[in-house]
Amino acid sequence: MKFYCKKCNSQFDEDYKDLFENLKCPNCKHRDIVLNFIVQGVHPPETGLGISYFEFEDVLEEGKNHYLEQFFEDEFKLQYSRSGTEFSLIDKSGKGVNLEEIYHKTQNDGKLQRIIYNIYYVLLQDF
Repeated sequence: MKFYCKKCNSQFDEDYKDLFENLKCPNCKHRDIVLNFIVQGVHPPETGLGISYFEFEDVLEEGKNHYLEQFFEDEFKLQYSRSGTEFSLIDKSGKGVNLEEIYHKTQNDGKLQRIIYNIYYVLLQDF
């Protein structure tokens, strides 16, 4: 897959087994890299990699469990679980969280947008 480094702007190809494997730039060793979807044939909007609320729900209902578990733990300190297409997001105190609030947080943060878009993109590849 094609990546570019946000620090030194190098472009490079890298294979990885897991969407959340820690990659670093071979040129400057910086870890803030971006998957270049344009090379893959997907043209994300210039203002961000946002998806609709319904697409966000689709990701939570059908996306790869291990990607979603890792994402919500790392970024929100939430536990994600799913049985069939029924999913839940639970905070450390055991309370459910407001899905719309999480959705808006992902859409207002470029890094979170990219991660959710990547998970969504992987979901589309499974069809």
